[in-house]
Amino acid sequence: MRLPVQPVQTAGTGLTASYFSNGTLAGAPVVRRLDPSLDFQWGKGAPAPGVPEDNFSIRWEGLLAAPSTGSYRFVPKTTGEVRLWVNGVKVLDTWNGNKKGSEGSVSLAAGEKTSIKLEFAAGEGDARFQLQWMPPGQAPQLIPTSYLYPLGSPTTPDPVMPAAPVAAAPVAPAAPAKAEPKVAKAAAEADKAEAKVAKAETKVAKAENKVAQAETKVAKAETKADKASAKVAKVETDAAKAGDEAAPAIVEPGVYILTSRTTGKPLEVLDPARPNSRAYQAAGLTPVEAAKTAPQWRIESLGNGYYRLLVPGNNKVLEVLGSSTSNGTAMNVWTYYSGNNQLWRIEPTEHGYYKLLAKHSNKALSVRDSVDGVVQWRYSGKEGQMWKLTPVQEEAPAPLIMAGARPGVGANKMSIYPNPSNGVVQLRYELPEEIPTGWVLYNQNGAPVRVSDYRRQSAGPHHQTLDFTGLPAGDYNLRMTVGTVTTREQLQLRKSSAPEAGAPAPAGE
Repeated sequence: MRLPVQPVQTAGTGLTASYFSNGTLAGAPVVRRLDPSLDFQWGKGAPAPGVPEDNFSIRWEGLLAAPSTGSYRFVPKTTGEVRLWVNGVKVLDTWNGNKKGSEGSVSLAAGEKTSIKLEFAAGEGDARFQLQWMPPGQAPQLIPTSYLYPLGSPTTPDPVMPAAPVAAAPVAPAAPAKAEPKVAKAAAEADKAEAKVAKAETKVAKAENKVAQAETKVAKAETKADKASAKVAKVETDAAKAGDEAAPAIVEPGVYILTSRTTGKPLEVLDPARPNSRAYQAAGLTPVEAAKTAPQWRIESLGNGYYRLLVPGNNKVLEVLGSSTSNGTAMNVWTYYSGNNQLWRIEPTEHGYYKLLAKHSNKALSVRDSVDGVVQWRYSGKEGQMWKLTPVQEEAPAPLIMAGARPGVGANKMSIYPNPSNGVVQLRYELPEEIPTGWVLYNQNGAPVRVSDYRRQSAGPHHQTLDFTGLPAGDYNLRMTVGTVTTREQLQLRKSSAPEAGAPAPAGE
């Protein structure tokens, strides 16, 4: 009698897939189907009917079986973002640019099925995705379909289907003479059927052998590709470090108009006097009007290739709202506090245009559409992410020219004009070298009421427009600190220029 063979769990058919028409798995899925394997090369095409070519997301769910007991490492091959849970434990997470969780391991036991959930988000451009695993003692390889089960599959072991034992046939009474031809014919047909089954099984075994050989070749090629990618990444990292040590200033500091390549409109803010004003693009202006009234930005270099973009006349800068790293986050204008979401890398692209990349997210200042406005988005070389920087000849205001004629106080020749003032004053001083500088305004009770940022400034003459409107009339003390030296000067506010009761408030967000 032939003994039955105990099979491994290999009756899987794939995972349940839900396709979404956005990059955040939000809402109801557009398509729900069974995907036999996790190996896709979409390129620039859509992954399923009704799903866009860019910025889509997919969730695969079901059960996973392992051929042997041990530690399995999972390796995604993709340009998108991935999250993976096995048996309820998160083992992969590259969502929102997190590169530290690109590979994960988990222990699996042979003969058991465990839950698996896999989430994927594609950006723009060519899209591909493949999930490999490394069984104990083996090279990376694609997870076979036979180890993947869709939602609703039982967690019990697959049914055992042993071969029927061969036993001695019982002695049967002799068949009637008329039945013998029929029995012989049936036996001949059974022999032919068994021969066809054996032939088919031989072809299947040969095909499986060819597939295994092809998978081995692919695994070897991908291992070589991974090693080459690692070398390229190391070279790029070394080059980036070398660039950070002495990054030259590409853009000369000064006042500029930032114009979108796609719309031809300048970057503007709703109300630069408000700290949380949202950046947007001015609409409804003719080219002549835009040239005359275009908003301006002061670009200041902070070293190491980074800049900040200030609204002229105050210390509020362009920033990514809430320090978010997600695509589609709106721009904001806020008081400068040295946040990485307030620092920008400005690099040339083509035809005299530049791209502006936020330091914290490495995503570009982008014009998406009339709904999103100006947001951050992963840079893909589109024209909506390119800006023309037009320098503006800055003119000194008349009060400042008069302030320059006043004798300065202290070693840095600090002076304030006009004094007394109705709230808006000009602060002038000189720095003998590059040195940290800042100021604080105190009321007559010695309490600070206005504070600037304390930052390193370049050598030479400086002037700032300080807006103290809204403060009550009275005597104040302005203290400016240069390095460790503090200079004081009295300031008199005689009349507040705050809006009268009933006057309309400035435009808000």
